[in-house]
Amino acid sequence: MENCVIFFPVDNGDMTLIKTKSNVTFMIDCNIRNVENDENIYDCNEYLQKNLPKDNEQPYLDAFLLTHSDNDHCRGISEYFNLCDPKKVDTSKIRIDELYVPARLMVDDEHYNDDADAIKKETKRRLDLIGTDEETISGNRIKIIGYSKKLEEYSSVIIPAGDSISKLNGKDDYGANIFILRPVKKSNDDDDSEVNDCTASFKISFTVDESTYDVIVAGDLVCDAWKEVINLNPNMTFDLLLAPHHCSWHAISNEDTHTGKADSLIEKFLEKSKNIAYIVSSSKEIKKMMTIHQVIEQKMCI
Repeated sequence: MENCVIFFPVDNGDMTLIKTKSNVTFMIDCNIRNVENDENIYDCNEYLQKNLPKDNEQPYLDAFLLTHSDNDHCRGISEYFNLCDPKKVDTSKIRIDELYVPARLMVDDEHYNDDADAIKKETKRRLDLIGTDEETISGNRIKIIGYSKKLEEYSSVIIPAGDSISKLNGKDDYGANIFILRPVKKSNDDDDSEVNDCTASFKISFTVDESTYDVIVAGDLVCDAWKEVINLNPNMTFDLLLAPHHCSWHAISNEDTHTGKADSLIEKFLEKSKNIAYIVSSSKEIKKMMTIHQVIEQKMCI
């Protein structure tokens, strides 16, 4: 089996499905829209129902990773996925064996949207199972990405920036390595930080024929946050980059949209990518592209 990275065509939103050579399937973010009244909307749920692995007719993901709580990153999660006790699942919905949420979601009292609230409620249900026999049952596993002093009681399931996910859904060899780029500790300790400042970001690495291929899924990083990632990981390069914040100008510059320039640190990082590297924009069609952006087909297998 190939390692496969699939970017769903969801306009200005993110939804990335990754299948590894070890037959492990995980997804980062969700933006499933209602297709009933618009034939131009791609039916993401139909694709998942047809292509995800099944456990006794129950479609499932080994893991779902949420970067942050904006609606275009979690839309449809409560309608198409089981967010409940695995003994009460609806087989027409997808089971999430292991759920990964950013720390900010659990310490932020602000209501963003119903789907984010549903994920938060499900996270609390799973956190309550820590230390019980049910903690490791498929559909109950939980991890928190990032750090907050308010979540210290859940330290056993917290994975901070700078660490890798050692097991995915209880599997040591899941066919990839997921390295946590953000959120770093200081961002989650700052109550005044915006949600996009605290977005989770990942570098997923695959080994193929003794060569390593790196995929960066950055969420909605803003310029200063992306610069922080680059400074903390000076040797980082990429083969495939999901452009932060749907290719927004504000991901690469703090200057004016029309008259400003891209930040020099970010530009140098993009230019030092590997010899054959690609940048994907999960967005509506880009009618005016900068030279550092290269939009490719929505699917890449390695």
